[in-house]
Amino acid sequence: MLLSNEGDTDLDYTLRIDGKYHSTLYIEGFSQMMKSPSYSYKFYWLEAIVNIISEGKEKTTFDEIIDEMISNAWYTVNEFHIHLSGIVMGEARDGIERAVVLLKKISDLPANASKTEIKNKIKIHNDELKEAKLQLTKMVPYRALAGFFEKGDEHPDWKSVNRLVSYIKAFD
Repeated sequence: MLLSNEGDTDLDYTLRIDGKYHSTLYIEGFSQMMKSPSYSYKFYWLEAIVNIISEGKEKTTFDEIIDEMISNAWYTVNEFHIHLSGIVMGEARDGIERAVVLLKKISDLPANASKTEIKNKIKIHNDELKEAKLQLTKMVPYRALAGFFEKGDEHPDWKSVNRLVSYIKAFD
């Protein structure tokens, strides 16, 4: 494996594995993604993607990523009662925590349920979880990618998911 910084004027981060795989990663943008550890959704988002990739999948859906995030946060929220980002007016601010708490309320799962049991209950109660999962789908991916936005010429419109998607597509 070779990690190089080639070029005199522009930084070019290239990861080469066995000379066959070439990927350029904007390290500064990635580091911004993980900048604020108080926003745990970033870690659950990244963990979910890594877990899905490690299963050999090359394509996935937001729904599958969100289900993975919920199942990964399950034990932390239910067993240790850790708030993932804080409480405002008696309500958890974090969308993942709200989804976990809702699933706990509508299912009979114990705090130490397996990932398979959790994902099976998510499928059973998907309609009841729809609003919580939609909120996560609308915000998490775009917030996690915000560190990469500094390469753009415009400032993203955080109030519109459609405009954020268009903004992100402009980087292709």
